[in-house]
Amino acid sequence: MRVTLLILLAVALAAPQAGPLEIQILYDNTAAETGLTADWGFAALVTYGGRRILFDTGTKADLFVGNLQKLGLEPASIEQVVISHAHGDHTGGLERLMPLNPRLVVHGPGKAGAFQVAPGIYSTGIIQGLVAEQALVIETPKGLVILTGCSHPGVVKMVEVAVEQRGKNSVRLLLGGFHMLQQKADEIHDAISSLKRLNVAAAVATHCSGELAQKLFREAFGPGPGAGAGRRIVLE
Repeated sequence: MRVTLLILLAVALAAPQAGPLEIQILYDNTAAETGLTADWGFAALVTYGGRRILFDTGTKADLFVGNLQKLGLEPASIEQVVISHAHGDHTGGLERLMPLNPRLVVHGPGKAGAFQVAPGIYSTGIIQGLVAEQALVIETPKGLVILTGCSHPGVVKMVEVAVEQRGKNSVRLLLGGFHMLQQKADEIHDAISSLKRLNVAAAVATHCSGELAQKLFREAFGPGPGAGAGRRIVLE
């Protein structure tokens, strides 16, 4: 009995503690923090369970690295990069980031199926659409957190795939580009209704979502943590 208890204690002590999830937007069409530069593109840094994963790298390499440095983030602290899709406004920072961190592991948008990036952090793998794209999914005790680059296959489709893959029935936060620049209000309302049916609790529209979509998403889901380069979101 004593041996069993000691083994269980050792396993518990060795098990990684996830702790809070932190998402920091590094590159976006707007800036949420003074001193950071806004530009067309997207990048967000995920810190969870002691791991640091970068999702996309913005458009201009110098601007991306500059924002990283202004936020006091060391390139060497980033373990892996997941690129949502092969458009320049999501891949531009790689050319400067990789020499600063030669050990960086890059997951390009090529894998057909879902895979684990780190404990509790997954890629959906490629989702087919007008442009094939992968999303980043983080499992938390209170529901999924889903990051999208541009949602070219459709933001609803990307959430449906992520929910099905992970076998979960709630999305705590959906954040990223929703690619609704050309969509009319009724089309955006339809997407919002579908997301609510998928139990999306909060949604933050960034990058290519468009001003109308950002307005309608704020009205539907509340102001939330907001978008913009420098925005830091901590979920306990």
